[in-house]
Amino acid sequence: MHLSADEIKQLEKFRLSNNRTNSPLAIRIDRLLDENELIAYLQSVRQKIGARNQAAAASMLIKRHSFLVAIVLYAMSVWNKRLSLSFDRIWMETDDESETWLPTFRFESLECTMADENRDKWREKTIQLLFAEHITLLIEQLRKITNISPLILWENIAIYIVWLYETLLEENKSVHLHNRIYDDFLFVIQEADGRLFGPYSQNPLRRFWKGEKGDRRRSTCCLYYQTAARSHCRTCPLCCESS
Repeated sequence: MHLSADEIKQLEKFRLSNNRTNSPLAIRIDRLLDENELIAYLQSVRQKIGARNQAAAASMLIKRHSFLVAIVLYAMSVWNKRLSLSFDRIWMETDDESETWLPTFRFESLECTMADENRDKWREKTIQLLFAEHITLLIEQLRKITNISPLILWENIAIYIVWLYETLLEENKSVHLHNRIYDDFLFVIQEADGRLFGPYSQNPLRRFWKGEKGDRRRSTCCLYYQTAARSHCRTCPLCCESS
């Protein structure tokens, strides 16, 4: 089974694209798990965004990579579909003519599988494939190379997950779909076992969700101010402390 043309169109707002680029910043995402390739890639990212150091480049890389998370979770929650997560067939592409670094994700194949009768187990497997077998490995490599705190990187991802699901809950009002989306949201951000994310005793996203009416200030600074932008995010804890 493949995604329909309409479904592909819907995912374009999360930076899904079928456009291949020849940019130095175009990379097959499984290669990011190779230490030497990741070091070289971070240096290219650093130059592109004017980052002061490798840690700031690492944080921005995970922020951009969070759109892959959004693509996968959207398909899971809205359509009950799991995209083919063969990371040696997914590319991060960059338009070099754009001043802002906003990469897109190109799947060599947009094959997908439907949820089976045991959706809970199917959902667990989807989370495990996405996180334990890719995102967590990338975070560990970035920590090793740059000494950045994994908490910064996990909060970067958590913020995009919260944004995704709050958007979906607002857009989808039918009771059955709304309930499924909300259930998936709570599962991903709070209830999922740590083992689905890798060598964790508890869900690494849990600490960053403060509830529906909770404080939206970050717990960590994403280091955006250490890029060419030289400014803080609206929810930056450093900004709040100094105000």
